[in-house]
Amino acid sequence: MAGYTLAEVFTNILSALQDVLYYITKAIADNAQVIATVVVLGGLAYMAVTHGRRIFTSVAGFLRGLF
Repeated sequence: MAGYTLAEVFTNILSALQDVLYYITKAIADNAQVIATVVVLGGLAYMAVTHGRRIFTSVAGFLRGLF
């Protein structure tokens, strides 16, 4: 029965971590356009929700002044 040395165990662990990080960064790079679109649209939606009432009130007041 062959045993593993401590160096082999640590080498295998580091190799596995390196593989995991590689595949995570590859998935992020492959989907960068989708991720950027979601971030931008999410930011716009957040701004619309937080500032929407004030903007809507201002626009309604402006239109009320026209008519």
